[in-house]
Amino acid sequence: MRFAPLKSSRGMRSNSFGIREPRHRSRIPTRQLDVVLVSLVGFDPNGNRLGMGGGFYDRHFSFLKSRTRYLRPRLIGVAYAMQEVAQIPHDPWDVPMWGIVTERGFRKV
Repeated sequence: MRFAPLKSSRGMRSNSFGIREPRHRSRIPTRQLDVVLVSLVGFDPNGNRLGMGGGFYDRHFSFLKSRTRYLRPRLIGVAYAMQEVAQIPHDPWDVPMWGIVTERGFRKV
C-alpha cells in the first residue's frame, strides 16, 4: 500500500484492476498523512472493521497500535449505517478505526 499526491485528474491511470491511481512515482510517507478513508464491509460501535480479508490495512497501519500520542493518520471508515453490527470479532493485530462516517453523519469511536 502506497500513498501519492494527486495534483490533477490528468495524472491518473488505470491499474490492472481498472482502478484509477496516480501516474507519478512520488510517494507520501504514511506517517505524514492526517486522515485515511478506509473501505469496509461491516463495523461495530468500537471501531472494529470487517474488510475483505487481506489484512492490508492492519499490516500497513500496525504502528498505530503502539502509539499513545500523535495517533496519525486517523483512520475513518466509510460505510452505510446498515453495515453496523453489534460486535465484530477482532484479533490483537487488528487496527480499529478512529471514526466512522455514514449517510447519518460522522461518529468518533
